[in-house]
Amino acid sequence: MKQAKPIWRDILIDDRDVVPDPAGIPEYVTHRPTITQDIVHMIMETGLLIDLVGERSAPKWDSNMARIEMLVEQDVRVIPGTVVIDYKDRSNIVLYARSIAGDIRTPLSLPEAQEGSP
Repeated sequence: MKQAKPIWRDILIDDRDVVPDPAGIPEYVTHRPTITQDIVHMIMETGLLIDLVGERSAPKWDSNMARIEMLVEQDVRVIPGTVVIDYKDRSNIVLYARSIAGDIRTPLSLPEAQEGSP
């Protein structure tokens, strides 16, 4: 029996760089990992998390997290009303969502921004 081809396929990116296989050819991700990767890259491109580095204002955090949730829900592959960002521990931000390919759970951290922090 022939397997169905993945609906979504993308080049695997880690630490903002293409991940090669042992032969030097770019690795690929399919299905839910593709959606997760797209969401993380979209969030990074907004600058909404970087804007919070060193920020102590709870209203600013609430506002940026609400904006991120709304942006993620605009992805047609994400089920509306399912996006939740846990940011009680601001050093361990986690996004949860349901997609048409399954549940998504991904950390939203900024290690490069935190390296320069005191």
